[in-house]
Amino acid sequence: MKYASLVLGLILSANLVFGQQENAATRVYIVRHAEKESGKDPVLTPGGFKRAGDLARALKSEGIQKIYVSRTRRSQLTADSLRIQAGIDTVHYTADTLCDELVKTIMEHRDFGKTILVVAHSNTIPHILRKLGVSDFPPGDLPDNAFDNIFLVTYKKEKAVLKQMKYGDRSGASEPMKPLQ
Repeated sequence: MKYASLVLGLILSANLVFGQQENAATRVYIVRHAEKESGKDPVLTPGGFKRAGDLARALKSEGIQKIYVSRTRRSQLTADSLRIQAGIDTVHYTADTLCDELVKTIMEHRDFGKTILVVAHSNTIPHILRKLGVSDFPPGDLPDNAFDNIFLVTYKKEKAVLKQMKYGDRSGASEPMKPLQ
């Protein structure tokens, strides 16, 4: 019961922080890390490094102010092109399946009202979206071969709004590419 109260509190806090803070125009971009090699903490494949560059090009004019990456090399390498080109601060978070650590870290850094990028994993993105107040995302993990999605969460009238876009080369579980608008 105590744990359920904590989770509910985090969800409500996230919604309040992101949705209402001084009518700030919070935008949260969420992507899965790019294609990776096999192994325990792998680096990106050549295609993954290309996708990291594609991500930097796709988001270069979106005004990203901070990047959140998990502590894995694949997450950090996915963000590196954008981070280096734009000189953006990066915050490391511990990926957990409930995504409490990410929400807590964003709140601690007071990044409400900002445009941020979160580089996450196929099994955490649906949970992150729900933590940010998106209620209509399908249950389950993203497909293992889906690497080309950009999820954008914005807030209108204190309600989370999700927009899904594509970037880079089409990945295995992808629908036709849609440009970032």
